[in-house]
Amino acid sequence: MVSSLIFLAVILVVDFVISLWDSYASGYNIEFLREGKTPAGKLQYAFAYSGLGLGFSGMAYVMSFLISYIAYYLGYVSVTVVNEVSAYSFLVFGILIIGFGIMVTIQSIIIAYKRRSFWSILIAAWNTFAVVFDIVMYITSFKEAVSVIRKGGRNNANVYFIIIIAILIAFLMSYTAYKHGIKNAKKHIQTIWSNKQEVAA
Repeated sequence: MVSSLIFLAVILVVDFVISLWDSYASGYNIEFLREGKTPAGKLQYAFAYSGLGLGFSGMAYVMSFLISYIAYYLGYVSVTVVNEVSAYSFLVFGILIIGFGIMVTIQSIIIAYKRRSFWSILIAAWNTFAVVFDIVMYITSFKEAVSVIRKGGRNNANVYFIIIIAILIAFLMSYTAYKHGIKNAKKHIQTIWSNKQEVAA
């Protein structure tokens, strides 16, 4: 039991950090696209915003788990509510994670093909593994999640309330990371511009 909780905690922390990073990286990349420091196009913007979507979806998934477990631990909701929140989050946020994850994976593969560096290839390989794993998990657990939702119904208000709170928190955290990425990109761009002026002088 303890080992299972520790494993769950580790997974949630990792997903939390990755989701924040995805949102931050999205803001960073979008600012470089806006300033013309990297080739811009509709596809490039779609890839960049997919990172934000992936970050938000992952964060909402983590927050829904975290809030429901805290509410259960404090005695505000039953284990049934926790299971229903998990099922709804899995079905809704899970499919969003897969969709945005595919876009991010395609982008990483393109980058790896162009750069052919160790890290770019490693990132592309990890993203590919992660999205395939998510797809397999979604397919194999889909019926079980639907079954949990069909058996529920008495505590829908609590379930929806927890999910809404999770979405709001995820939005605020993802947007903050996104804006921070934009801010740091602007600083980087300014540094690049200043260095070019010094060289020209």
